[in-house]
Amino acid sequence: MTATPAPNREAQLEAVLQAALYLLGARQDQMLTIEEWTDLARAVAACQERKTADYLTEHDLEDIAERYALECDEAVDGPLPTLDEE
Repeated sequence: MTATPAPNREAQLEAVLQAALYLLGARQDQMLTIEEWTDLARAVAACQERKTADYLTEHDLEDIAERYALECDEAVDGPLPTLDEE
């Protein structure tokens, strides 16, 4: 049995810091994009060894699935909702 390599904590913390800086900048400009919000969720999820989807609302996930061309890795981010065409 091989052990999974430990996550690079320095890289994870740098990602959280970068995402937090973007978030603060967006707040100062009174705007925040789904991309910035997702980056923050990914960074926090990586540090907490959770899925990005754990930190996004159902509405966020539906927007990502419907409207945004964000690259999602189901193993890292969790599944996007399946949208039924009406």
